[in-house]
Amino acid sequence: MIAAVFGTTGELIKLAPVLARIRARGGSYVGVTTAQQVSQLPPLLDLIGLPQPDVWLARGRAGRDLRTTADIPPWLGRVAVTAARTAPGLRRRLGDGGLVLVHGDTMTTVVGAMLGRALRLPVAHLEAGIRTFDLRHPFPEEANRRIVTRLASIHYAPGEPEAANLGRGRDAVVTPGNTIRDSLALCEPRELPGVEPPFGLVSLHRFELLRDAELLRRTLETLRAASRRLPLLFVDHPVTVAAVDRFGLDRLFGGGLRRIPRLDFFTFVALLRQADFLVTDSGGSQAECWLLDKPCLVHRKVVDHREGLGETTVVSGLRVETLAAFLREPGRHRRRAPLPPESPSDVVVDDLARRGYL
Repeated sequence: MIAAVFGTTGELIKLAPVLARIRARGGSYVGVTTAQQVSQLPPLLDLIGLPQPDVWLARGRAGRDLRTTADIPPWLGRVAVTAARTAPGLRRRLGDGGLVLVHGDTMTTVVGAMLGRALRLPVAHLEAGIRTFDLRHPFPEEANRRIVTRLASIHYAPGEPEAANLGRGRDAVVTPGNTIRDSLALCEPRELPGVEPPFGLVSLHRFELLRDAELLRRTLETLRAASRRLPLLFVDHPVTVAAVDRFGLDRLFGGGLRRIPRLDFFTFVALLRQADFLVTDSGGSQAECWLLDKPCLVHRKVVDHREGLGETTVVSGLRVETLAAFLREPGRHRRRAPLPPESPSDVVVDDLARRGYL
């Protein structure tokens, strides 16, 4: 029996095709969540057609999504207390042949790996081996990945370079790219009412940007200036709304820079398919843009994913000048490399079956 641990929509989206394939083969898993994004996970599970979690280690901060760093200590304390209380029952349910499956680089990834070790079960890490080799960028994701590499027994790396990053002696399985490819296959193209191309899409939510009032102001001013040439739809993530309100930057919206509510995965992908380009700080969205052949500006100091570099992806280094240059001519950034023929999720599930976990 497999325990699949997730806490954010990003993790769930990339785990979903693997979990769906496990169920399609007659297997089963125990869903364990830390619910970092407690309001978003249940409806996303319903949309994907997967069951609600079996074990809730927490429910965000007081029943809402984590929004600020101040939310983390009480949430993490609740996770630790609940994990200790539920561990014996979870261990009995998983049995001696159990496995704990974690994804990515979040705090939940580390929690899941530590839970697996505490249960004395092997840990499998999906999207393993991604590195920047700089603990400061991105923080804390780079540290989280290094910790999970030490705790995991099986490492599903999205390419040969990532497998090499794990070092010698690791049980590494190379998948043909990221499982987000299979997640996108769940999203059929559709037109959204009230949305008229052409437009650009903006989705920013990382603390690296949101904690810096001056950088956030200059970023929004640059987007506002560009929106005079082409309308921009700005996704209102809760953490982003909190930062905009805290720094008094609401005045920079309006006109061509239009705020839209936070979107579920299916709606976001439908909107991305219609958009001319994306400005984001998400590694997951960077990969989605490469797969969909959409120009993408990643507004971060450095990126850890390889998808699209030198093709669809431009990395700003958090320089607004680079952002402005991209916005002047986004269409010249296009995919050139062909997509791998195999499904990453199929490779993962085939390997789990070979090891006797299904």
